[in-house]
Amino acid sequence: MHGNGDMSIGKWISALYREFQTYINNEVKDLGICSSEYIYLVTLGSKEGVNLKSLSDELMIDRAETSRIMKSLEKKGFVSREPCPRDGRAVIVRLTDRGRDVQPQIMEKLDVWTGLLSEGMSKKDVMSFIQRLEGMHTRCKNYIHQEIK
Repeated sequence: MHGNGDMSIGKWISALYREFQTYINNEVKDLGICSSEYIYLVTLGSKEGVNLKSLSDELMIDRAETSRIMKSLEKKGFVSREPCPRDGRAVIVRLTDRGRDVQPQIMEKLDVWTGLLSEGMSKKDVMSFIQRLEGMHTRCKNYIHQEIK
């Protein structure tokens, strides 16, 4: 199978990503955040008191980008940042009360999107699809990093 035209997996993943960016930006703008910030608040809801490196690794996002977004979220009052007591170079990030308050609202918006994506699919089909996406990510990541060396 060739990766061109309507049969391109990348084309449809990219199109879905752009639609999601439009959706999530519209849905969370009243909360005072944007599409580049929401994922950090969601992740911090289950990983309270994490350092920036771990957060970047978990989200597979560049550390400099994570640091920039954390500064923005701190300025907006959603997170607090403090030096790690064991390693003064590391920064620990926590949700503030404001961050904890918006987290469930963001999750509701994400649930709506997930429902749209998985409409007509069984739970087993959804899990299989996620596993396939994870496999695609791993293969592509390994290929790219192999090519860079």
